[in-house]
Amino acid sequence: MASSATLSGGSSAKSSSRVITIGLLLIATGFAARFIWHYAAQYFLHYNAKQFDYYWPHRFRLITHICGGILALVCGTFQLWTGLRMRAMNVHRWIGRVYLVGAAVGIIGAFLMAVYSQPRSFGVGLMALASAWTVTTGIACAAILSGRVEMHKEWMMRSYIVAFAFVTFRVFTDLLPGITKHLGSNTDDAGTSVAWLCWVLPLAIYEVILQSSKLLKDGAAA
Repeated sequence: MASSATLSGGSSAKSSSRVITIGLLLIATGFAARFIWHYAAQYFLHYNAKQFDYYWPHRFRLITHICGGILALVCGTFQLWTGLRMRAMNVHRWIGRVYLVGAAVGIIGAFLMAVYSQPRSFGVGLMALASAWTVTTGIACAAILSGRVEMHKEWMMRSYIVAFAFVTFRVFTDLLPGITKHLGSNTDDAGTSVAWLCWVLPLAIYEVILQSSKLLKDGAAA
């Protein structure tokens, strides 16, 4: 009887976790789709100096970054879908490889953009973001190559959080202007602050959730 209750409780917890995960993925997908259409796609629909602004002389650097970022955002959403991993592992692996290509292209574009970004403090923030994306993606790749699946999952999540930072940046600036304006003494200063917060804050939140979950599991096992 106790075993049945335990199994029932475990099954219920898994179902709740699955619903929450699906809900978060749908929300993330919605924000990503909005970002791609309202921002990334506009550079292709309106390929002119006005749209690119001061990036026009370096537009190919920005296009490189955008193409890689879009590919990583789309593939990352599928990669985080547990159902795909369970039902079609080969598809999961191939999407993972495409994600790596997208990440590599996006990272290269980000580094190239950082060199010319103004103000320089914003460029430094962009370079730090690109570095974080390189590290998280690299460790995720190394983990799966060595057969450490759980470690791979955790670092892929970190990699996607950093990739999603470009969407998070727009969430701050577009949907939370009241908060954004208090993050600096002027618009450029606030933009630099958001360039850091858009990936550091989500990563910190993820770490708190992940480590708290591990502590609760260890406590339950004990």
